[in-house]
Amino acid sequence: MLDYLGMFTDVRHLIEFQRKIIDLCADALMVVDRQGRIVYTNSSFKDAHNIEESDALNKHVTDIIDNTRMHIVAQSGIAEHDQFQTISGRPCVVSRIPVIDNDESVGAVGLIRFREVEEVQALTGKVKALQEKLSKLRAVRLASSDTKYTFDDIIGLAPAVAEAKRIAMQAACSDATVLLRGESGAGKEVFAQSIHAHSQRRSGPFIRLNCSAIQESLIESELFGYEEGAFTGARKGGRKGKFELAHGGTIFLDEIGDMPLSAQVKLLRVLQEKEVDRLGGEESLTVDVRVIAATNRDLETMIQGGEFREDLFYRLNVIPVYIAPLREVPEELPRLAKSIWRKLSKKHGIFHKRLSAEAFHALQQHKWKGNVRELGNVLERFMVMVRHDCIDETDVRKVLLQNKACEVSREASVSEGNYGLSELVEQTEKRALTYALAASDGNRSKAARLLGISRPLLYKKISKYKIGTDQDAAKELHISLW
Repeated sequence: MLDYLGMFTDVRHLIEFQRKIIDLCADALMVVDRQGRIVYTNSSFKDAHNIEESDALNKHVTDIIDNTRMHIVAQSGIAEHDQFQTISGRPCVVSRIPVIDNDESVGAVGLIRFREVEEVQALTGKVKALQEKLSKLRAVRLASSDTKYTFDDIIGLAPAVAEAKRIAMQAACSDATVLLRGESGAGKEVFAQSIHAHSQRRSGPFIRLNCSAIQESLIESELFGYEEGAFTGARKGGRKGKFELAHGGTIFLDEIGDMPLSAQVKLLRVLQEKEVDRLGGEESLTVDVRVIAATNRDLETMIQGGEFREDLFYRLNVIPVYIAPLREVPEELPRLAKSIWRKLSKKHGIFHKRLSAEAFHALQQHKWKGNVRELGNVLERFMVMVRHDCIDETDVRKVLLQNKACEVSREASVSEGNYGLSELVEQTEKRALTYALAASDGNRSKAARLLGISRPLLYKKISKYKIGTDQDAAKELHISLW
C-alpha cells in the first residue's frame, strides 16, 4: 500500500513538473478536441483572455473567443502558423496546430507567438541587422579570400621557430610595422597572413604585392593607383592602388628589397603621413593600413651600396622577425613533413602511402636550399610518382639525386653555353653517375638502382666517362651530394 501511495505521489509530482514546463514554454496555450471544446489551458491563458481555467474547460472555444478559428483547424487538420488575431483589443500573432492521431485530426493546439505587433517589428529589425552584418562579413571574406594561414599552421617547436612565432604573435596585437626576414621558401607569407589573422584588422582585407614581380615602370601605379588619363593606356575611371584596396586591413609587401628607389621615396611618405597620391591625381587620399614587409636580401649591405633607403629601412624594421631556414632547424623536418604529407593526402586523395623512418632521416640530411617550399615539392613528387606504398631511403635519395642533376644541367647550360646537345647530355650523365656513386658510398648495384638503369649499363657508363671511386669523382668536381 505504501509503495502504491509513493508511486501515486511521484506521478502527481511528474504531472505538476510537466505543467510548469508547459507554462514556461508556451504563451496562452489551449487545447481543443475535434468538436472544438476546450480540454486544456495553461496559466498564461487566463492573463491573455481574462477568464479562469475552470470557466473555460468543456466550453466550445467560440463561447470564449469570438474571432477564433481553433475549431476549424481541429476539423480540417490544416495548420495555421503566425496568423494575426485581435485578442482583448490587442493585435497578436498566433499559431493553430492540429493534433493528428492515426492520420486523423483529433483536436488542435493554439498559442500566442507574439502579444504585440511591436515585438514582431523589433524581431524583424534584429533579423535585418543580422542580415546586413552577414553581408558585410561575406564582403570581407571575399576581400580576404587569399588568406588561409594562421599561427596554428606554424607548428615548429625548435627555439628559433618558437621565438619567431612568439614575436610575431606579440606584434600582431598592435599596428606596428613588421619586417619578416628569411630565405626564399622559409614561410614569410605564412607569418604575414598569420599576423593579419591574429590582429584587430582580421575582418579587413589582406592585400599582397610581390615587389620583384612588377616592372619598375608599373610598381608606383600598382601601389598608389592612378587617375583616368594619367598615362597612355590608363583604364577609364582610373584604378585604385594596393594601399587603397588595403584600407582598414593589412598590406603585405613581399621582396621589399627589390623595390626601386623612386617607389621607396613614395612608400616612405605613405608610412609617415598615412596618405597616398594617385598618379595623375591632385588630391591626397588618407589610408588606414598596417604594413608587413618581407625580404630575403641583406638590406644593410644594400643601404651601404645606395640600393635601399636607410630612412625607409628604419620605418620598416620596427619589429623584425627572423625566420630560420630549414637547414638550421633539421629537428623540425619530421614534424613539418608529416603536416605537409597530410595536406597532400587530402589534396590528391592518396591516403595509403607513407614515409619510412629511414626516409625521414634521409630528408633531414639534405641541405634544403628551397626550404619549406622545396620540401613540399619533393614530398608531392613522392606521393604522386612513387608507385609502392612505403617511401624509403632509396626513393628519397633518387628524387634528390634527380633534383641535383637538374641543377647541374641548368648550371652547365648557362656556364657552358658553347656545348652542343650531345656534349650537354654527356656532362649531365657524368654528373648523375658521380652523385649516384657518392650517394651509395661506392656500391655500384645501389647506384644503378638509384639511376634506374641496369648494372651492365652502369659499368659501361663508368668506363666511358673514366669515373673512378665515388670519392675521387666528388673531389674532381669539387662538390658533394649534400
